[in-house]
Amino acid sequence: MSKDAEVTLKLGSTEDKREQYRLMRDAMEKRFIRVTRGSIVGGVRLGMFTAAFYGLQNLLAEQRGVHDVFNVVGAGSATASAFGLILPGSLRWRARNMMLGSVLGAPFCFPLGWLHLKLIEKANEGNQAANENLDKRDIKSGVSAAIERLESSLHK
Repeated sequence: MSKDAEVTLKLGSTEDKREQYRLMRDAMEKRFIRVTRGSIVGGVRLGMFTAAFYGLQNLLAEQRGVHDVFNVVGAGSATASAFGLILPGSLRWRARNMMLGSVLGAPFCFPLGWLHLKLIEKANEGNQAANENLDKRDIKSGVSAAIERLESSLHK
């Protein structure tokens, strides 16, 4: 039985308008709390997934010394695998989800990583014209590239 049906049944059980008003207010408060809790939990899960993905991507880029599509693929596969492990269910079900996340994370992230790399290259085209000694393989993004650009402009 839905929550609205329960409230409707309770409302019909009393003739007192104050009691009906209280029942409706309680039902609305419970619905608000349920929706708010779901939104907060969903936001936290999305934030954790995003932080884990980009943290792993940056860790792989730093350890390998190369910023390429395989960093995105590895981070996507590892993050999907980890989040498959923490989904609710039995140990067997979690292992299945972990394996599926690992296998499906890589092909899903490969085109996204390629697109991300092409966008970074496109964004850095103007930056390469300003700095001629920058090689194509050394294209960087994020905080380290911004710091290097700032340092090079301060040294001039």
